[in-house]
Amino acid sequence: ARKAVSIAMTASTIVWSIGAATLAPMAAQAASAGSLVKVASNSEVFYLGANSKIYSFPNETTYKSWYTDFTSVQTISQSELNSYSIAGTVTIRPGTKLIKITAIPKVYAVEPNGGIRWIESEAVAKALYGDTWAQRVVDVPSSLFPFYKEGSSINTNAYPTGSLVKSASSSDIYYVDGSSKRKVTSAGISGNNLNSAFVVTAQDAVFNALTMGTDITGTDSSIPTISGGSSVVVVPGG
Repeated sequence: ARKAVSIAMTASTIVWSIGAATLAPMAAQAASAGSLVKVASNSEVFYLGANSKIYSFPNETTYKSWYTDFTSVQTISQSELNSYSIAGTVTIRPGTKLIKITAIPKVYAVEPNGGIRWIESEAVAKALYGDTWAQRVVDVPSSLFPFYKEGSSINTNAYPTGSLVKSASSSDIYYVDGSSKRKVTSAGISGNNLNSAFVVTAQDAVFNALTMGTDITGTDSSIPTISGGSSVVVVPGG
């Protein structure tokens, strides 16, 4: 079964790597923890964790839930890439895309720790994400679904952890952390690599139901990042 998953992931990588083929050739140089890396002869991109292991992005959709483009990708030598073991795959970033299995039309929100929560009805999806909620939905091949862990479903108008929201009357951005909302400053946006393109304008009742938490004014360890051993990276067979 693991071989089948590996084959499916390889096929997916070939497809999305075409989109990364526009990366300009660069001289190979040693990478440090936290780097996005590739080799000159191949456009597949990996994340180098603090544990000196690399993590694969199964497709371009997953990559672009974390990064807006490929400008920060570093070219390393083939021998350096060969020295790293592949420890796992990266899941969709919480608070960005909604996902569903290709063959089953159940839509899930993604939370930290690779968790997913089924959104029980279109009415709930529309209340949380607006009339264009379906534009946030992306297909995840069934072979990749085991990399996520299903939790409780969402049957009320409450945003999942990791969501970025704002009210209709203000441009301030808030990070949903459980039942609270935490205002994110510009330094908090850049310090946690958050993407304002995924901010949702919440209905007043839903927004006001969230209690006010502490502001996020810089890098915050409670916000998921891709890092070696982090729970947002799911190790195959783990």
